[in-house]
Amino acid sequence: MPEKKNTNEKGLAKASSKALAKTAPKPKRPRRRSRGSQGRKKKATATLRIIPLGGLDAIGKNMTAFECNGDIILIDAGLMFPDDEHTGVDLILPDYTYILENADRLRGIVITHGHEDHTGALPYLLKDIDRSIPILGTKLTLGLIEGKLEEHRLSKQPKLVEVHRGGSTKLGCFELEFFTVNHSIPGAMGVFMHTPAGNVLHTGDFKLDETPIDGELTDFAALARFAAQGVDLLMSDSTNATSRQFTKSEAEVGVTLRSVIGAAKQRVVVAAFSSHIHRVQQICDAAQLAGRKVAVTGRSMLTNTRIARDLGYLNVPDDLIIDAYDVGNYPPEKTVVLCTGSQGEPLSALARMSVGEHKTIDIERGDTVIISATPVPGNEKSVTRIVNQLSKVGADVWDKNRALVHVSGHAGAEELKLVLSLVKPRHFLPVHGEATHLRAHARLAEAVGVDANNIFILDNGDSLVMSDGVVKRGEGVESGIVYVDGSSVGDIGANVLRDRQSMSNEGAASVAVVIDSKRGKLVSDPVITMRGIPGFDNDDFIVEARDKVAKVVRESLDNHKPDANRIKKQERDALSSFIWKRAHRRPIIMPIVIEI
Repeated sequence: MPEKKNTNEKGLAKASSKALAKTAPKPKRPRRRSRGSQGRKKKATATLRIIPLGGLDAIGKNMTAFECNGDIILIDAGLMFPDDEHTGVDLILPDYTYILENADRLRGIVITHGHEDHTGALPYLLKDIDRSIPILGTKLTLGLIEGKLEEHRLSKQPKLVEVHRGGSTKLGCFELEFFTVNHSIPGAMGVFMHTPAGNVLHTGDFKLDETPIDGELTDFAALARFAAQGVDLLMSDSTNATSRQFTKSEAEVGVTLRSVIGAAKQRVVVAAFSSHIHRVQQICDAAQLAGRKVAVTGRSMLTNTRIARDLGYLNVPDDLIIDAYDVGNYPPEKTVVLCTGSQGEPLSALARMSVGEHKTIDIERGDTVIISATPVPGNEKSVTRIVNQLSKVGADVWDKNRALVHVSGHAGAEELKLVLSLVKPRHFLPVHGEATHLRAHARLAEAVGVDANNIFILDNGDSLVMSDGVVKRGEGVESGIVYVDGSSVGDIGANVLRDRQSMSNEGAASVAVVIDSKRGKLVSDPVITMRGIPGFDNDDFIVEARDKVAKVVRESLDNHKPDANRIKKQERDALSSFIWKRAHRRPIIMPIVIEI
């Protein structure tokens, strides 16, 4: 779908015309130099610093800072969802302390597309910055961001600046050109960055789908033009660098969806990423072809489909969509339920359906369930758990292991090699992936001719420094991760998380004693409470544990002056030793001493 120039779409802020975003229908003609493909003239004294703050240790929380001549811009501000090891954690953010410390120099934030791993940290970052920051993105990206910011009720709204692929803008000393990339969401873009120190090409997330359902191809002409200007540093998506194949086309998923939905005898439930608008479109198309109505459930799915429809990215007849509360008014064979939960999230719509706890929809024997996604690394156990629960109910479950109900939105190894060969970067930094993906991408770059000495594998917080087009390692900054737990942001440390994991795996116990500090006597028997420890509900077990602790405390009081800290340690050690011998558990133990 062609994008119009700064339309007044409902809910989107207008671009600040001259000061912030000056988009153009055609990119500027490249300026060549006699020294080869080094691009436009650079100032030898200028320095560009590239600082990845997230995205280099996992699939998620993507955030990279660029700093030049006192100006800073960010590309992306994403989050990551927790796995089973992050007990009680809702979200994981990159540590953006460096940005907060230099917020006065932040000129803008460029968002390459609307997925959570590129946008989810924005509300938290903006809450911590006490001034309005320009947020640059395409129309759908800004629409999804605006919906997210409304949920967080920010006191100071940012400036949402719509940019267009094929256009350009200037932020401080950064001249940015935007180009189309194909991904699993409309409006995805890459960024070509001109600075006085050199040129940087950031691909964003992409693949080379030659039959996309919306007709938006990755812009090869733009990549060739950038190569002619000179790409001093390429930063490229590494998610599928370990996959030897070309990534299959999204259109192929539509064929499978039409077949499975068309053959289903009862209700069909499809779980997908709420931001995968292309997939949502194909699910709706398949439902319409099969003569079924579509019910949408799950907060993020409802929000994103509404925004995509309002902005014209999701073309669905009004009479095709029904309210989830009205599903019972239609025969099961005439409905498709579109929901969240493809990653096994415990509170998602699909998870609730699988255990019969969804408020409007029950899955029955003979229903068809399609999980139209691949588990993000770390979520495999959660997804398997839900699949097993659905199977117990008697549902017919389809996932990627059974049929082509999902394809990736990221380029495979051969596609990555094509881009490297076309762009011909002087230096290369693989981004967006776990360690194995980054290293696999580095090997691909070396295979197509990039000098091994010019390929950099970084950790979050490391930096590169560019001057006159030459890139070297620089000094790092504070980095790490920030846990979000309910309304608490950053209050959970490693110790708290470790205690939660221990309580989850080993259980917890408390032991309280009352002592007469003047007489040095134990006033009454210890009171012991245990949770999650085998045998704790056995009276003999509790009595034996109580007697063990009482004996240790009495001996301590007989031999020493009353000391609450010493007694706490002794009662903890006594109870811990007893539980280990009897149940082979190391629970968290909370000792309490009351002095009278």
